[in-house]
Amino acid sequence: MKNAIFINNIQYMMKNWMNWDKKSLAFFIVRIPALVFQPIVTAYIPKAMIDCINNGVTLDYLATIIALLSVLVALTAWLSPFMQELLLGSARIIRMRYAVLAFKKNIYMDYINVESFEGREKNKRASEFYRSNYSSSSEFIENSNQFFVCLVGVLISAVLIYKINFLMILIIFLTCVGEFFLLKYLNTKEKSVKDIRSNILVKLDYFYKLSKETSYSKDIKSYNFSDYFIYILSKFIFQLEKITSKYIRQSFKVSGTRAILNLIRELIAYIYLIILVVQSRLSISDFVFYFGIITGFSNWIMNLVVCYSNIERNCNDCQAFRDFINQDDEYDFVKGNHRLLDIKTIEFRNVSFKYPNADDYTIKNISFKINSEENIAIVGENGSGKTTIVKLLCGLYKPTSGNILINGIDINDISIPEYFDLFSPVFQDYSFLPMSIAENVSVSLDYDESRLQEALIKAGIKSKIESLPKKEKTLMIKDVYKNAVEFSGGEKQKLLLAKAIYKNASILILDEPTAALDPIAENELYLKYNEITKNKISFFISHRLSSTRFCDRILFVKEGKILEEGSHSDLMQLRRSYYKMYQVQSYYYKEVNN
Repeated sequence: MKNAIFINNIQYMMKNWMNWDKKSLAFFIVRIPALVFQPIVTAYIPKAMIDCINNGVTLDYLATIIALLSVLVALTAWLSPFMQELLLGSARIIRMRYAVLAFKKNIYMDYINVESFEGREKNKRASEFYRSNYSSSSEFIENSNQFFVCLVGVLISAVLIYKINFLMILIIFLTCVGEFFLLKYLNTKEKSVKDIRSNILVKLDYFYKLSKETSYSKDIKSYNFSDYFIYILSKFIFQLEKITSKYIRQSFKVSGTRAILNLIRELIAYIYLIILVVQSRLSISDFVFYFGIITGFSNWIMNLVVCYSNIERNCNDCQAFRDFINQDDEYDFVKGNHRLLDIKTIEFRNVSFKYPNADDYTIKNISFKINSEENIAIVGENGSGKTTIVKLLCGLYKPTSGNILINGIDINDISIPEYFDLFSPVFQDYSFLPMSIAENVSVSLDYDESRLQEALIKAGIKSKIESLPKKEKTLMIKDVYKNAVEFSGGEKQKLLLAKAIYKNASILILDEPTAALDPIAENELYLKYNEITKNKISFFISHRLSSTRFCDRILFVKEGKILEEGSHSDLMQLRRSYYKMYQVQSYYYKEVNN
């Protein structure tokens, strides 16, 4: 089974290589005889010199022979690195193609896998295949080339050695077989180390990211969490060092054993040659030649084993990459043939949802129906499942059971691009790209200027943009551009709202849109809400009940269930969970309950 996987991964990498850069095969082939020829000629030069001297040739003739052979060695010595550089160029191209495949996978894969720890761990492990010039996707070509060089070198050397004794070939071969199994054992350990390391690195990256982000830095400093963060980071680094050190110790043991095998191999060979010379069965010139050939043969086989081991390691990384790429979790963009012009109804029918590897359901058999132009508020305590409902509606999550219907059509029967076009979402966990304000809001390099300005006005961010020297052309993300402008949390929220307004989709989703707004800005949003949501179905998600009174209908969610449904006045009259939560909040907000 393992051998089948090994061969399959080699076929996969070879096929991609031929598809992406077939011309480099010429460099691959030319380099083989160049590398094989060099050590054989180098071993032959002393023999030729001794034979010429013994035969009494002239000094000019000897110099000519040495010069010609030296030129040949020099040419091959020059040709090899030249071909290698061309192959490295090809390897870089191929590595980037693999990186593009991984990036494409990240973009199109099921969002829940993007969020999950297991998904991030697989991604991290897969990235080892392509993330650097020294990763397996790049090394495979060089290792394969070296493998064939060694193989040809072994065959030619074996033919030459066979003339003096076949047993010598067998002895050298057997010691190298021992090395093969030692390296195979080491590769197994390395794969295990990489799998564990990926798990640790995901956690380490998370905490390291937190330590750099300004939004978390305040809490770390204010609550004296610095020691805790140092402890956590140190703990993960210690775990990495521990597992790496264990692998290095194993590597040292393997290297020591290989060195002993190599010593035994060479001692046997050299002692045997000396015996042949003493018995006058071998001339001094042949001794020098075969001394070099046997050394070369030994090195060829040893390097052949090493190359095979490296290719096996490349295949292990390739398999991790393919496991990530081949996950059957991508959106089917061609699926569905229904076209939606006007949104009449949205319906959740007995929808339940459970996160992968979770024990309990986050959403539990909820049902509701929304009609056109309705403004819906989804409220409840933190962790009640509000945002999960929204992500299910947006198609980011797929229901574990039940159905979501648009105009009576199951969303699985609607093409993904068309379905995503239905929504203008504003989520809590937002992000901007290192582009201009205009490009971030319009999500386009070619945007409608008047439409952009209208969106900025409705979102209440126009005056701020106008105050900037480059206005909407101002760059964002200071980590990328030094001259970029940083915005406050409230300003970012307004920009996100502008982004949703600009898209002008049929369904507007606002997930805690007032969380970072000051009271004045919050009130301005409430006053503009009817204008923003005109002719749209809107969802307003909040845990602050005072902000939802202007909505047509309220869904009160608790522990993944819809406990209450109705207008603000209807739910207040029921005097149940919504009423109690509103009373508590109104006390703190000093609101008067009518």
